[in-house]
Amino acid sequence: MNKKIIYLALTVLFLLSFYNLHNIHLLDYKIECLSKEVSNQKIIYAINSNKKLYYPIERSIPIVAVSSRGKGVVGNLTVKLIPGNNQVLINTNPFLETDIQYSVNKAVTVAKLKSNYTFDRDFLFDFKAGTAELVGGESAGAAITIATIAALQNKTLKKDAVITGTIDVDGSIGRVGGIIEKAKAVADAHYKYFLVPKGQSNITYYERVITKEPVGFGFEILNTRYIPKTIDLKEIAKKEWGLEIIEVSTIDEALPYFI
Repeated sequence: MNKKIIYLALTVLFLLSFYNLHNIHLLDYKIECLSKEVSNQKIIYAINSNKKLYYPIERSIPIVAVSSRGKGVVGNLTVKLIPGNNQVLINTNPFLETDIQYSVNKAVTVAKLKSNYTFDRDFLFDFKAGTAELVGGESAGAAITIATIAALQNKTLKKDAVITGTIDVDGSIGRVGGIIEKAKAVADAHYKYFLVPKGQSNITYYERVITKEPVGFGFEILNTRYIPKTIDLKEIAKKEWGLEIIEVSTIDEALPYFI
């Protein structure tokens, strides 16, 4: 009888010990499943009690460019965070020029500085620009940075703004080309705000002027000159397209329009 009691007591102690160890394991690795509506899709992800990422977090943001035919085009960029070791990975379809790869790496650097990054994730980037077979330039740098910050901070992106501008490692937004073409494309896509680098809402262009100069004997010489003229894109975009142009000089100034 005593042996049975001792055996039973040892069994209970063993089970209690296993139960406690099991509970400790669960506490250390407790998983919280969350979901959010992002771009009309339910994104599911999970974190443990130490805030370690277990499932991908994905964010998308519009990007705008100028095609080889000189027309503005609104595309899309998606960034996905997955468990990893701090790699930056870019989909090569469409093909990407080296300058956009450089821009992506700068954007990731800025996003890390703006967020609580723990170096346990990989960054996957996917560019879509209509039927383009080759994408280049650094003008999507600001947009890439914003999308990456939203993913790292697990924030939802607003859907009524587009931004163009390069990004530097100090978070400053630099000048780009094709502002008028891009603004028209953004307006045609029915966005409310278009953020541009500081000083680029005033567009200077050169108007061709031809004058005639008589040289005698009934002959004339045609002189061609190009006269600089400046337009206020804010005024034109608001009046003609219903689009608000916002100038920004840093990523911090741009973030409230997206997050």
